[in-house]
Amino acid sequence: NLFGIMKRTGSFDTELRIKEHVHTFVNEGGTLGALDFRFPIGAPVSGLQAFAKTEQLGIEDKFHNALRLGTSPIVRALFDFDGGMDMVRDLDDITFTEWFTQLGGSRGSLDRMWDPIAYALGFVDCDNISARCMLTIFMLFAIRTEASVLRMLEGSPQTCLHDPILKYLGDRGVKVNTSMGCRELIYDTDEDGKPTRVTGIKVGAKDEVKEFDAVVCALDVPGIKKVLPQTFRDNFPMFDNIYKLDTVPIATVQVRFDGWVTEMEDEARMMDISGDQSDGRGGGIDNLLYSADAEFSCFADLALTSPGEYYKEGEGSLIQAVFDERAFERSSDQIVEDCIAQLNSLFPSSRKLKCTWSNVVKLGQSLYREKPGQDKFRPKQATPISNFFLAGSYTYQDYLDSMEGATRSGLMVADEIIARADGPGGLKDLSAKANAGKKSESEAVPFFASAQ
Repeated sequence: NLFGIMKRTGSFDTELRIKEHVHTFVNEGGTLGALDFRFPIGAPVSGLQAFAKTEQLGIEDKFHNALRLGTSPIVRALFDFDGGMDMVRDLDDITFTEWFTQLGGSRGSLDRMWDPIAYALGFVDCDNISARCMLTIFMLFAIRTEASVLRMLEGSPQTCLHDPILKYLGDRGVKVNTSMGCRELIYDTDEDGKPTRVTGIKVGAKDEVKEFDAVVCALDVPGIKKVLPQTFRDNFPMFDNIYKLDTVPIATVQVRFDGWVTEMEDEARMMDISGDQSDGRGGGIDNLLYSADAEFSCFADLALTSPGEYYKEGEGSLIQAVFDERAFERSSDQIVEDCIAQLNSLFPSSRKLKCTWSNVVKLGQSLYREKPGQDKFRPKQATPISNFFLAGSYTYQDYLDSMEGATRSGLMVADEIIARADGPGGLKDLSAKANAGKKSESEAVPFFASAQ
């Protein structure tokens, strides 16, 4: 998994900051609710007591919540994980709301707890997210204690995640070419024009052709839609199905303040930005936060949670929040204004602070939309074209559209390539035959002529 890669590249112990084993909900007016998983006994007991004690739900909602989860595939997964996972996969065609309310789940639980979690997972609410998506996460939380532990990078993903991977590969002779956009896939066809084998990629501004024995397209949904030739779609339904996957537009907001926004207990501490408060020593809540009362259901103060690059001496909180499609069409100025207003509503004491800097990045196509019925459109990593493979979190794997899902797809595509490498008709054999054919063609051309 992703943590395994980070351990291999040496970044796991240096670039991750483990947080308290608590999922905190911030409600309007500054009241807090939590799923507190801290307990001497691990999963599933730690999870059961967290839901039983949470302040986020009233007694009636807790009862209905327990009733529904107690009749879910999670129970089977406690003693038969594969069987429970099969049951979860079969629930991809209904929304989480439909599943949750079938046998006793309450609207209050959805509104106050599950909607923020759904937005955090896929930027859509429980009325629109697949039951399979939500229940996959619940199963992991119920079975593996570490699954609900939150860790955040020390700084930016580029510095803390990507650079160690690039160094690891570079030390082993791998060259990663950037700024060489893929212009076109080059491929062979049979007598009917059906693609049979990808021979290379046309790249860069000069349309240089690079030849390969096998090609893996590790992309997101918008990327793979741009790369696939029309003939692939015309001849193989697997590729055409990818174009039935939708994506969610989002707007990521960063706002910097002259104090500590999430510090609600000590006003003097909230206002104090003097001296060196690096390494997470600023005031406030050092964790990922959820809210049912804001358009950004998941947010954090990066100056606390990831201070390596985001804390600036003499400055306070750097709140990062993600607005979903409800806010996407608004202007950047309006989104910043709305973000500050909603933060002030969640943290009333923060009204005394001033925003000193802001930034909005809009992404019209982010994660693929985890709505019901999408699994049947997600391609497997191996394709009908012998040496052409797909990777990316949109491809079929049990994790969500996430970094972990992308990592899992990479491991799965590696297994597919290894399984197809050797033997008659394997990738090595096909490559050797293709190269031999090219050699024969070149030998048949007189030295004074040119191959047409």
